[in-house]
Amino acid sequence: MKRDFLFFLTARQTGLRSSLAILLLGLAGWLILPGYAGPLVVYVSESGDNRIAQFVVDETTGDLKRVGAIDLPGAPGSLDIRDDRTRLYAAVRSTVEFASIVVDPATGALSGAVMAPSGVNSAYVHLDRTEKWLLSASYSDGVVSVSRIAEGVVTGPPVSTLTTGKRAHCIVTDPANRFALVPHVMDLNKVEQIRFDATTGKIESNQPPHTPGADGAGPRHLAFHPNGKWVYLVNEQGQSVTHCDYDAAAGRLSLRDTVSTTPPEWDKSKGSCADIHVSADGRFVYASNRGHDSLAVFSIHPETGALTSLGQTPTEKTPRSFALLPGGEKFVVSAGQGSDTLIVYRRDPETGALTPLKTYPCGKSPAWVLGVKF
Repeated sequence: MKRDFLFFLTARQTGLRSSLAILLLGLAGWLILPGYAGPLVVYVSESGDNRIAQFVVDETTGDLKRVGAIDLPGAPGSLDIRDDRTRLYAAVRSTVEFASIVVDPATGALSGAVMAPSGVNSAYVHLDRTEKWLLSASYSDGVVSVSRIAEGVVTGPPVSTLTTGKRAHCIVTDPANRFALVPHVMDLNKVEQIRFDATTGKIESNQPPHTPGADGAGPRHLAFHPNGKWVYLVNEQGQSVTHCDYDAAAGRLSLRDTVSTTPPEWDKSKGSCADIHVSADGRFVYASNRGHDSLAVFSIHPETGALTSLGQTPTEKTPRSFALLPGGEKFVVSAGQGSDTLIVYRRDPETGALTPLKTYPCGKSPAWVLGVKF
């Protein structure tokens, strides 16, 4: 989960350097946090069928079983979930709305969607760390926004908006919840840097307002390293990942290195990147290649954050979204948007390698994959 405050606490506040101490703290945290005794669930936005499907994962074999779904008035895309697993939030793009969906914290079952106006067609939604605000980025409108959450439900239209330019594809708050970063693909080729007030929900441009992407890169999504000091951008047009330093005091990025997600012989005019995730232990980065139809794997240098390519693993057609599943990240699920199919991999936590296990049919045009441990 992106609000993995246990890792952040050990890395940023206690100053502990012993891996044994960090492990013990993590185990203690799992014991005192609510839940985590229930199933491992995968939610899939089946955008072509206007619904979100629920699959349960066998935590020994990785097998998926479809157990339910919730219908929505339009096509769902990006998803996020509260830490207490009581509400799931979805961008319903075709009706320009947000859905606040009741989640059974014991089983993961979905019910009772409450709709609220999003104001724009949201390509991405993100809960801030207080879980009082839902931030969104609109690709088509070039606007980012903040909506209030009251008693778990998105309430009313956005309370704050900011025009950043079209093709905004993602918005993520930093670990301190003081700033937000917004990648823009194609010609804008930048990451907008935004000040965020978690008390009022107000957003405004930081100074400088953006960091340019690497030449021809087109940053699409981003992921923070668990140490909070590094950010990794997946570049849609460049078919690459850029490693950045993050200045937490100023809320600014500095680009370091860019590494290709595809092999040297691949014709980059035939594809584009989509999604990115960093493993919870901070050792590996994964990125999806559409066209090449693969997941690229990188190791992270523990002292510098630099990336080393470990190659690519084939996926189903057009892997727009994928997820490293919580509960040890032993499995990865990728959605083939072009084949209406999910594929499950076993992940080796020591080498980062992915081994394909099995494919499963899903609804039309799967646009988002979210793994949750109950």
